[in-house]
Amino acid sequence: MRVQAKRTDQGRACLRGALLAIFVVMFLASSGLAEEKRDGYYWITIPDSEKLDIILGMFDGIALNENVIAVVIKEHYTICSDLITSIMHQTDRYLDNLTTSQISESLDRFYAEEQNRSIPIYWGVWVVARESKGDKSVDKFVKELRKAYK
Repeated sequence: MRVQAKRTDQGRACLRGALLAIFVVMFLASSGLAEEKRDGYYWITIPDSEKLDIILGMFDGIALNENVIAVVIKEHYTICSDLITSIMHQTDRYLDNLTTSQISESLDRFYAEEQNRSIPIYWGVWVVARESKGDKSVDKFVKELRKAYK
């Protein structure tokens, strides 16, 4: 019984640590930024050079998030390291060998469909990354996003 209680406490600590790390990353990402809605309607209005800048910024954000989370988890919640490592590998799996130009062109096609335009760009990137790797569940995911961002 004590072993089960210890595992439950470790699980709670892991969850608290992960939530703290996510909160810190979200705060860092949102502090000082304009409240501009960056969705497909925005995407179709900007020049190609700005599209590439947005994608490069997202890659920088992913790197920052992984580093901040890794530090928080490593120093305070080592039990969660397997979970965080798994998330990082999943991101790498979908974005590996995908260039900014490929993402930009795929987003142009994705947002050409008006029903996708209310979906935020960061979700659009995740959709096109999954499509590029042949993810069979991406159509269901897009339908869920359309519903969530009407």
